[in-house]
Amino acid sequence: MLDHNQERRAFMRMVVDAPVCLIQGAKRLEGICRDLSATGMAIELQQDEFAVGDRLFVSLATRSNALPPFQAEAKVLRVEADGPLLRLGVEFLSVS
Repeated sequence: MLDHNQERRAFMRMVVDAPVCLIQGAKRLEGICRDLSATGMAIELQQDEFAVGDRLFVSLATRSNALPPFQAEAKVLRVEADGPLLRLGVEFLSVS
C-alpha cells in the first residue's frame, strides 16, 4: 500500500492545454488535451456521446512543423459530465 509520500502513478502527467482531434468512426470532434502522460490523456470537449470502453483515435498537434502530430488509438476509461462540458480520461492502446 502506498503512503502519502509515495507517487501513486508510474508516469508523471504534463499539463498541456492544447487542441486535440478525436476521431470515432465517421465522427470527428475537437477538444482540449488538459494533461498528458506516457499512458494516456485527459480531454475536455463539448458534450457528446462517449461511454467507458469506447475506442477512438486521438491526434495532438505539435508546436513545431518539424515534428509530426502525436497520434494514438485510445480507450475511454472515465467519462465525467460538467454542465456543457465532458471530461474524458483515455488510455493509449497504440501510439503511431
